[in-house]
Amino acid sequence: MVNMQDIWRVEFWKPCYILIMLLGWSGCYSSSMGISESIAQYFQSSGRTLVNLDEIVTIPWDRVCILGPYSDNAAATVTLGFPWDAEHQTTIVTSDSIALLLFVKDMNVVEFVEHPRIDGDFANLSRQCILREKAVFTHQTNPKKGWPGLFPKDVSSGR
Repeated sequence: MVNMQDIWRVEFWKPCYILIMLLGWSGCYSSSMGISESIAQYFQSSGRTLVNLDEIVTIPWDRVCILGPYSDNAAATVTLGFPWDAEHQTTIVTSDSIALLLFVKDMNVVEFVEHPRIDGDFANLSRQCILREKAVFTHQTNPKKGWPGLFPKDVSSGR
């Protein structure tokens, strides 16, 4: 015989379990993943020619510092001007498929993004920091130095 109280308990708690699972999954979605996806979408929508980080990244930041493949903590410290644990917080030390974008405000990394190079390659700019107001990048197919990828717009336009 079916007990109606048991059915009611199961039916009452089912939405709660679903809500808990959804909240757990949302915690796995970091804002850095969203930023990387936004960069890729911006790059695609521009015909793979342009990325404007000032428009994409809406959190407060002063400069973006870039670390290329296989960068370690020493490279992060030299680039940023202060210590930051890139080796334990990211996969950059072992990966050649990403560039690490570090968004800095007042000598603190406020956000970081492991951005796939296939979705806009910043790796030529490894160990460089770019001020927010100059963080507009154009894709160069035949750069004077390095390989095809994104470069600051001021540099690519000769200004």
